[in-house]
Amino acid sequence: MAASGLVLLPVLSGYLSLILLGTSCLLLGLPNRLSGKLPKPLRAFRNKLLGYCRRARELSVEGPFYRLAIWLGLKVGQGRLSSKCQGPDVRLKASGCLEVQVTMTPHLPYNPFHEENYVVAWCRADGKEWCERSLHKEHDCEKVGAKLRTFIDSLPERTLVQVRACAENTWGRSDWGKTVEVETLARPTDDGGFTGPLGPACGSGARYTWTQTRTEVFVKIPLAAEVKSRDIRFKCIGPRLEVHLVAGDGTTTEMLVGALHKKVKADEVFWTIEDPDKKYGRHLSIQLLKVEALQKWPCLIDADGHTNVDTRLIRFFTGDPENMSDLSGLSGLR
Repeated sequence: MAASGLVLLPVLSGYLSLILLGTSCLLLGLPNRLSGKLPKPLRAFRNKLLGYCRRARELSVEGPFYRLAIWLGLKVGQGRLSSKCQGPDVRLKASGCLEVQVTMTPHLPYNPFHEENYVVAWCRADGKEWCERSLHKEHDCEKVGAKLRTFIDSLPERTLVQVRACAENTWGRSDWGKTVEVETLARPTDDGGFTGPLGPACGSGARYTWTQTRTEVFVKIPLAAEVKSRDIRFKCIGPRLEVHLVAGDGTTTEMLVGALHKKVKADEVFWTIEDPDKKYGRHLSIQLLKVEALQKWPCLIDADGHTNVDTRLIRFFTGDPENMSDLSGLSGLR
């Protein structure tokens, strides 16, 4: 009896191992929507199995044999082991008056031998002629986590452009991804500013002019001859500027209202009505003191329609070396 029991023990162990293996495979292959209905002990066992599988995969990917197998597959396959491509998602950011930063999020299949590169196309928002550029994912793109970043240059200044992208490999191109739009930056004036739209109180098409120095921002708003200082309601609380025109019946109409790009010192804001001159005519002059000295503002008002300028082209320290080393104007700004 003892001898027969010893013979049956390996057989029983084999059957138990097979049952355990089958149960583990069944639990691992169970969809998540069904696994939530399992008893708590089985859910805990399944979670442990998933953890072991993830760790085993991580270790195998880091191992030399896995890397050697992938390298051989890529070299021998010459791209024929790749899967069909899917177009990447695209996000845009205006990075200059002539260039746009493009960030792509690829949709890669679970295929270790998959290879793909990209094609980026762009055109004016009001045009139909697309320009294309092929991008190698390693030579022409910067990898940022799971995303790829590149730049499109030689674009027109202050222009709304459309950009789209697709992926391509040995099996051809994917469909184009979603088309997105961005407006390139404007070239700042010699005084580091630009112009922007005014409210209905100033008439259709009226624009303000703003400039900046290392420590201050200046705004010029054109005024009609009949507007007096009592007709202007002015308010600046630091991060926001509000200028209204008051009518005879007490109603107000917007001249310039919005959030400033950066905070200013509310107790050191000055405004006056200036006599007509050749450049601005009769205008409301506003002087704002920056809280953060030397900060380059890309715009006066952070809102749609108010053009941003390329701050890389703004120079605060110009002229002779004595002016470039003179920081006396920054005293008392902390």
